[in-house]
Amino acid sequence: MGSQAKIERFGISRLEYFFSQHGWLFREQPLHDYGIDAQVEIVIDNKATGALIAIQVKSGKSYFSESTDTAFIYRTDDKHIDYWIKHCLPVIVVLYDPDQDILYWEAISKDSIQCTGKCWKITIPKNKQLTEKSLPELCKLTQPPPYIQKLNKLRLDKYWIELVAQGESVYVEFEDWIHKSLPRINIRIGCDSRDDVEEQSWPTIYGVGLSFEEILSYAIPWADFEVDEEAYKEFMESIWYSECYMGYDKEDGSEYFTEPFETWYEPPSKKIVPISENGETQGYRLLLKLNEIGKSFIVLNDFLEHKDSRQERIFMLEF
Repeated sequence: MGSQAKIERFGISRLEYFFSQHGWLFREQPLHDYGIDAQVEIVIDNKATGALIAIQVKSGKSYFSESTDTAFIYRTDDKHIDYWIKHCLPVIVVLYDPDQDILYWEAISKDSIQCTGKCWKITIPKNKQLTEKSLPELCKLTQPPPYIQKLNKLRLDKYWIELVAQGESVYVEFEDWIHKSLPRINIRIGCDSRDDVEEQSWPTIYGVGLSFEEILSYAIPWADFEVDEEAYKEFMESIWYSECYMGYDKEDGSEYFTEPFETWYEPPSKKIVPISENGETQGYRLLLKLNEIGKSFIVLNDFLEHKDSRQERIFMLEF
């Protein structure tokens, strides 16, 4: 084995040791896929997730010969870049400095590569060292891009979208902790008009500096919402009772108020107003109705799920 081959082995071994330390599953590619030396599987809470990252490793001083004050420059050719960009897994390039025993890395993306005309260069920041703090960032690489995340969100909410489209009465409820400075919503979603539909709780959403309307528009992008006026009216009736109660007639059992509820009550002026309060929290209940995103998803989903018999009879030739 030549000296450069030995140095390359050092890089692979060092990378394997790093991921093994943190319980991730490192797999060297024995056949050396073009431009891929290894794969690592993310492990969370001692459970393999099935999420993989492809890795290209380069070791030795020669890969650190070109640098700026803040980064190392790694150059490669069209074939490698094309292969990495089209790879089914996220790809990272790792540079190993055996003298300093430091691993540097950068993810391959359209933002991290630059065409120079003759070749491609990847700028790998000097402060982007592979350490335990890198693991959460690596986990994010396996998440789909925002476009797919939004589509997946609509697919996950398909059941509720279809219920609203069918005219069912779908609601969301949540509480606001009055004395907490950070807005948070633990949404419960359910259906009043169907006995066979179970209410679901969604993960807590925190919105730094956001209003409830902004948080809900993010969490439920497919619907417009309005306060459940019946629930609001019931809540306001309890307030009216405490504010306007005058007395009780023992003879006929009637109660006296300073003002009738019908004239005291005013319909809600905002989309989101509380319908309960206990001193610690305020409760909210909103009714949903499909917006343009929800309506469009119904049409798109019908198209995507429809089995087209022509698909098996049509093919294309590439020349």
